Amino acid sequence: MKRWIRNLELKKKFIFYTYIVITPVLLLISGLILEKNYEEMTLEQNAQGENQVNNLAGSLEELNQNMIEMSTYIGINSDVNEILNAPNAEELNQNPQIWLDEAPMRFVQDILAIKGYVKTWAIYPENGVRPYLRCIDSSVSLPTIEAVRETDAYQRALTARGKVCWAVVGKSYGDFYEANRTEKMVLYREVFDLSGNKRLGYMTIGADIEKYREICESVLDYRQDGAVLLNRQGEVLLTGGRIGDQTKAYLEGDGFGKHLQEDGTTYFHHGNQMIYVQRSDDNSFITCTIIPDSAVNKQLLSVFGTALAFLTVVLVGLFPVLSLISNIVTKPLGMVEQAMKKFRGGDFSQQVEVDTQDEVGRMAECFNQMVTDIRILIEENYVMQLKEKESELTALQAQINPHFLYNALDTLYWQAVNGGNDELAENVLTLSNLFRLVLGKGKGVVCVSQEIELIEEYLKIQKMRFTGRLTYEIDLDERIAGEQIPKLILQPFVENAVVHGFENSEAPCEIYVTAEQTEDGMEFVIRDTGIGMTDEQIRQIFQAESAEDAERYKGQRIGGYAMKNVRERLELRYRGRFKLLVDSVPGEGTKITIRLPRDGQ
Repeated sequence: MKRWIRNLELKKKFIFYTYIVITPVLLLISGLILEKNYEEMTLEQNAQGENQVNNLAGSLEELNQNMIEMSTYIGINSDVNEILNAPNAEELNQNPQIWLDEAPMRFVQDILAIKGYVKTWAIYPENGVRPYLRCIDSSVSLPTIEAVRETDAYQRALTARGKVCWAVVGKSYGDFYEANRTEKMVLYREVFDLSGNKRLGYMTIGADIEKYREICESVLDYRQDGAVLLNRQGEVLLTGGRIGDQTKAYLEGDGFGKHLQEDGTTYFHHGNQMIYVQRSDDNSFITCTIIPDSAVNKQLLSVFGTALAFLTVVLVGLFPVLSLISNIVTKPLGMVEQAMKKFRGGDFSQQVEVDTQDEVGRMAECFNQMVTDIRILIEENYVMQLKEKESELTALQAQINPHFLYNALDTLYWQAVNGGNDELAENVLTLSNLFRLVLGKGKGVVCVSQEIELIEEYLKIQKMRFTGRLTYEIDLDERIAGEQIPKLILQPFVENAVVHGFENSEAPCEIYVTAEQTEDGMEFVIRDTGIGMTDEQIRQIFQAESAEDAERYKGQRIGGYAMKNVRERLELRYRGRFKLLVDSVPGEGTKITIRLPRDGQ
């Protein structure tokens, strides 16, 4: 794998590594988004589930409350209470219309007609008065209070002591009917006197169970959702939607009741579904809605599919973008590569055109500079070799044995001393020293102090020529006395000041030479009070390029050739890190300024 990656082109590596970095990041982002969406969907589901169970409980509560209010109205009605408290039951029983004549049962019949879901109404007096039995769906209620007393529902009603109890009755006989034609939700309760101490009778009201189921179906959002209605005893009264047997058994078991007592929560997770719970105000009902996890999982799967599609689109869409970016980066590198191949083949004129200022642009600039430097270095070395050969030829043509000259000057010196001519002896000694310094054992580099000494010896000889007319002053900063500089870069300018500035003039000659240290190197100044030069003369001196100019200057004692030679030698040594300035005013003099870096710079 590593070998395969190493062999890839830079463009492909860029795309490959970008995908390696971006893909985990996108996966992480997608995972975080999925987690966040899952949390949001869970919160939303819980909110919807609570809202759903609250709506269901509210609708069922409203329905039940209507039945409770109807039972309460009859239970506290004075006419009904008078019948239930009557001591002469046998006398009252003689009137088969007793309940219609003496009680507001016609109102009850109107209610049964209006409230179409109420199917049966029964009142069983404890004093022996005949029961009031009304059924509009052909069901048959239990005929006597004695038969009612044998039922479990009656016993529960006694335990409840006037509180409302609920039960669901199927299509059969049971605790409420000898024959029941439709499933019903039955309200049953004991009827007490107004003091609440004396039991007067027993009342049942039966409502069509389909009305409850319609409410459940209208509230449930999805087919897989379910609803369960339990009574106070934890018995399942009604189910709607999809309710599994295991869920029903759990809700009827002790685990559900214990869970409610311990947590007191309005929703909790059981198995693979969420159960939302709402108690009625009087705790007579427990309403539950059940939402399976598959509903959330389906939504989550949809979100996951969307995230996966988004991730795929991003990764696929990145390819052309990355290709474009890699082309922007690698194209200049390809240009540099091609230029390097041509450079390796000997083409030293190669230059890469890159407009950017980034790392690639700077690399191209470095390559361009390197090619330029190498080309200049080759050209300079070639020129230097030619100049060296020319210098060797000149040296051979003008070769004189230094020992012969030293011995000759030494003989002249002692002859002058023996002849008592001290001035002549001093001049010969000065000339000997000047000759020694100029030759310098063939060295091309000298100390600043040696160059200054050479100038001083030269000026001594010139002062001997211009008796009384030449004065000079030399100032050397001792901090740079030991610094190395090219040989004979100051003396030609001093000689030019003497020969060009004073030789054809009768005016006094003044020359000032200073060498001092500066912040960024060394500065040498040669200033004279001679005849000066025009700008055109200065330009001609430094721009003499033709063979005629060079030949003409070689014939001069001093002038443009020597000064141009100095500039060329400085350029070869310092590579543009020097300054050679000429400031001259005709009739006033000339000032030469040379600024050089120190050896350590």
